[in-house]
Amino acid sequence: MWIASISILFILPQAAPGNTLATFNYAPVAVAVVLIFAGGYWFLSAKNWFKGPKVQGSAEELARIEADLEAPGTAVPAGAPTQ
Repeated sequence: MWIASISILFILPQAAPGNTLATFNYAPVAVAVVLIFAGGYWFLSAKNWFKGPKVQGSAEELARIEADLEAPGTAVPAGAPTQ
């Protein structure tokens, strides 16, 4: 949400007086069109079939991997042979 807000803020014109159709910055309009189409596509279609990323491994396997990564002294230097 922060990235979307700041992106739109940065593409808004710096000064409003004197804007004509020839000098208007159409980037906010283009962003709005893309967001409307993407939101409409998700609302009408993708939310019915998209289930999110698939988890690779069981909860026990993931817990063991996380414990191995957090254990001190178990890091393997880059390029070192693994056993």
